[in-house]
Amino acid sequence: MVIFASLTGNAPLGELRPRSNASKFLAQDTGLNWQNGAAMNVPTENRARPASAFPWRIAAPLLSTALIMIGAGVMGSLLPLRFSAMGLSDGVIGLIATAEALGFLVGCLYAHKLIAPVGLDRAYATFAGLKSVAILLLYFADGVPALALLRFLIGINAAGLSIVVESWLNALAPNDTRGRVLTVYVLVYGLFFGAGQLFGQNLDVRGPELLFIAGIATTLALVPMVAIDVRAPLLPGRVKLEILKAIRTSPVSVSACLLNGLILTAFTTVGPLFGERIGFDQQHIVLLMACVSLGGLFLQWPIGYFSDKVDRLHALVALGIGILGVAAALVWGEAHIAFAGLALLFGAFGGLAESLYAVGVAHANDRAVTADYVALSSTLLFVWALGSAIGPTAGTYAIQLARPRAFFVYVIVLTLAFTLFAVWRLLRRKTDRVIESREDFLAYPQTSPEIYAWLPYSDGPPRRAKPAANASQRAPPASGTAGTGTGTGPGTEMETATATATATGIGTRTGMGTGSGSE
Repeated sequence: MVIFASLTGNAPLGELRPRSNASKFLAQDTGLNWQNGAAMNVPTENRARPASAFPWRIAAPLLSTALIMIGAGVMGSLLPLRFSAMGLSDGVIGLIATAEALGFLVGCLYAHKLIAPVGLDRAYATFAGLKSVAILLLYFADGVPALALLRFLIGINAAGLSIVVESWLNALAPNDTRGRVLTVYVLVYGLFFGAGQLFGQNLDVRGPELLFIAGIATTLALVPMVAIDVRAPLLPGRVKLEILKAIRTSPVSVSACLLNGLILTAFTTVGPLFGERIGFDQQHIVLLMACVSLGGLFLQWPIGYFSDKVDRLHALVALGIGILGVAAALVWGEAHIAFAGLALLFGAFGGLAESLYAVGVAHANDRAVTADYVALSSTLLFVWALGSAIGPTAGTYAIQLARPRAFFVYVIVLTLAFTLFAVWRLLRRKTDRVIESREDFLAYPQTSPEIYAWLPYSDGPPRRAKPAANASQRAPPASGTAGTGTGTGPGTEMETATATATATGIGTRTGMGTGSGSE
């Protein structure tokens, strides 16, 4: 598979590329910034600034992202309640949510076909406009096919919006501040999604207000982008995305990413329905779902710090055990736990389940050479997306065919299988092991493979630990700053643009971590 990932981090900011040459640049493929398979360090203008200086030029795309996430947050918790009020069954509501996840996948595959001929700014305007229209048309749609089609279009355009925003941020952020920029981006992404959820506490789910607010916020996101201080960043280049190579590198990481999509993305749809079925009103449901989102945002850093100090495979086992405990408590206490207790459990569930992906990607990158980081992370994002497309339907049918707590039984079954698999991998480790590289934990939002071009190395590629004897044939790390990598294992090829992972919730992506050991 081939996925488009940005090479814009090395693009001269002052270079003005004519739009008519966009297709020419795309046709040049990765040869533009690559020589003999290694990334070239292209000098960048206007980046000679103190290491402590923060690039305030990124304020415009961050403000645009904040507005988009407010709109997504307003819809996140209220759309399932709106569809339920329309008389749709839980399973049908899950199918409609799956349509948006499939739209994301299509956006991954084809958004570049719009971006390439018209450029980033016009493509952004197109994606924002179409998403706003699709949101507003939800008010007039009353049939399942129409609702599913509009959610599908929302997913496609949400993908395109993140591609463009992250391309601009990649071009605007100096290499020595990318870690801080990335942290701010994660906070903006998560906090404003949570703020949007809380904003919908008193909105009438049957009326047009929630859709109008979401549509207006998405349209207003166009305004800050006129202040973007960058000219024509290079179009995304190609890297390979190989499922088989990712499985060989770290099968537990692949399983963790799939599990994250199957349970947490599903819960963005199931959670409001669960709250409604056990008797909570709209205000309490919105607060519970905000706890899930904010738990996923804030718990990732302490969990990431913990994973830096131990073998990440042990951290993944611990996460599995933690999720099992929370899910078991929710099964037992479906109607017996006070609201405050449920809020704590929902926050813990969001933080632990979200961190499955974060630590899983870090563990996989620990075991990969530098040149494979972008391709490997993009593969894991694709695996996560597959789980995200399956999870909402499976989860909603679970609560429709049984009781509301059946969703957490579903979570227990899947998480138990994952945890046992991870323990089995621990037990069968070989004595002669590969020494893994280690870097500090980084948190990425669930947006696009473009974000993996942000690996914030200011002094070259990450240091590699000396390999053990059985790893002497491993390829050396690529020179220069981290950029796109190409895998070499077997696999199918797919052309895909860098795209958002989801419009249905927040999450994280991580860079590298530290530790040793092999699966």
